[in-house]
Formats: sequence, C-alpha cells, structure tokens
Amino acid sequence: MKKLFFLMITILLSVFIAMITSGAGELCADEFEDLVIKRITTMYIEGQKFEDLVLGARARFDFLYIDDLLVKASITSGKTPDWLKWHLGHLGSPQTRGKELFVLRYETYKPFEFDPFKIVVNGVYLTEKEVLTKLTRIPSGSLPSGAVGDLAFAVPRSSDGVYNIIYEGNEIRIDLDNFEN
Repeated sequence: MKKLFFLMITILLSVFIAMITSGAGELCADEFEDLVIKRITTMYIEGQKFEDLVLGARARFDFLYIDDLLVKASITSGKTPDWLKWHLGHLGSPQTRGKELFVLRYETYKPFEFDPFKIVVNGVYLTEKEVLTKLTRIPSGSLPSGAVGDLAFAVPRSSDGVYNIIYEGNEIRIDLDNFEN
C-alpha cells in the first residue's frame, strides 16, 4: 500500500513538474515573440499604403534591432528561426563593439534589383565594413518574385538613439527609446 502511495505521489509530481516547465517554455517563447514584434520596423519598397493594406509593393524590408534582451529571450525560446540564430551570434563580436546591430530580412513580391550597399543609415551608405554577413550568402542583384534573404549590419551608435534608414527613396525611422523594457 505504501509503495502504491509513493508511486502515485511520484507520478503526480512528475506531471506537475512537466506542466510547470512546459508553461515556462511558452512564457519565454511569448517574451521572445513580443520583443521581436517591438523591435521590427518594416519598409515597403514602392508600396502605397491604404489604411492597413500596402498595395503594389515590390519588396518588404523588415529591420530588426538586436540587443541583449532579444538574444537572451531567443536562447530560452525554442521558436527562434534558424536564419535569425545565425545573425544573433554577431552581438558582442569585435565588429559590433560601440555599434548597434540590425538584421534586415527581405522578401520580394515582384522582380526586384537588390543592392545592400544602397542602404543608407543616418546619411551614410553601408559598406562591406558594416555588413557582417558574408556577401556570398546575400541574395542580391536581379531577384525574382518570392526571393527571401537576410543580412546583419552594424552601424555606429547614434547619440540620440534614432536611426533613419533609406533605400532608394523609401525611408523609415527607428528610435531605440521605443524598445526599452
């Protein structure tokens, strides 16, 4: 009888611990997803905004700001996409010291000419020095519809925490003060 009682207690404890740890994993995944949503700024190339719709866009650029909070949440998340895991490793590298790290994920909707060196951050064009992804891994040039690519780049820290990013006349503004948790 005592053995049965201890067996039941052990099983209940195991189930309880499994429920707690799986719930913690979901909580971490939610934290990661929330941080990503807060840190993404989207630019539509040649698109016309109509309320919540974007019509006629040639491509979508998602600029993701990478910081320690995002990296820590990604480690415990289990939902971090492989393409992003690769780029998160740049944070803390010698190339990013004293700089801010961004990852650009892009997708084409129509045939599109992509050149990473046409990206302008705070008035300065990106060069090979700022682009941390090997150039052979970046789909560029004449891209077909449905092409997807990503690249990491580090730029000098802005004194006011604001980054104005331009690509061929399309402009977005990223204010790091909006990301503080």
